[in-house]
Amino acid sequence: MDRCRSAFLLLATLFTLSSCTSTTTESDESQPLPTVKPDQNPPYSHVWSAEPGIDLFSRNAELIRASIEAGFYAYNYSIGTTFPGYRDAVSSGPRRRAWQIQPSFIPSGPGEGTRRPATAHQHLATITETDGTITADVCEYLEHPEGTTHTGGRIGLEWFVSLENYGLNAGLPGIPDPDPGTADPRALRVPDWNIFGTWHITDLNLGGRNWQSAVPECTEWWYQQFPGERTSSGYVTAPKGTPLPGSPVAQQYPEWIGPSNPE
Repeated sequence: MDRCRSAFLLLATLFTLSSCTSTTTESDESQPLPTVKPDQNPPYSHVWSAEPGIDLFSRNAELIRASIEAGFYAYNYSIGTTFPGYRDAVSSGPRRRAWQIQPSFIPSGPGEGTRRPATAHQHLATITETDGTITADVCEYLEHPEGTTHTGGRIGLEWFVSLENYGLNAGLPGIPDPDPGTADPRALRVPDWNIFGTWHITDLNLGGRNWQSAVPECTEWWYQQFPGERTSSGYVTAPKGTPLPGSPVAQQYPEWIGPSNPE
């Protein structure tokens, strides 16, 4: 099975929020975009944490969070209504390859999948910047309000994300979210400003860096969430039929409150 096919299967496994109804090709990016406004009340939320020493509100971390959240929204709705600047960020990178940034992330249609309430718990495990390139490993698992019965195998998945800056400045981070438990009245679920600026997403890989094993920081984080379960190649696994408890969809954290340098 080639890497593109493997990536597609991983994508289908992860996004139980939506049933995929269509795919696109590179040429679809030239089609007109939908004119509808983004849904500011999607039934899911993202809750982020980070390894000690990593600032979730730094410019680098903000770009990683925006890349994943914008791709997540584009998959469930459409590229035409996801974060401003995302379409340019994924389409103009010269190193873009189909198996890195799946077409399913950037449909040009209206996003016809059925959204399912869930909390996407995401943990920024590693992040580095060298000569205008940011790379990061992110761990994730989904939690549904009603709980689920595990289908067997890995409980969570890992992302590998990289961006390159084609401009002279990195840009400033947005306004930090001061309270993880309270909704800020200024916040938008889909921001109305271009977070990416001159940055371009060159990797947005489900399955991590090598598709076979997870980084140690993710292993430890997953095991904290699911103590007593087994590990395999750095992933926490559970047998088929294992009940996974649920909880109400959590408050989004961090929220997208606004740019620090509004024009």
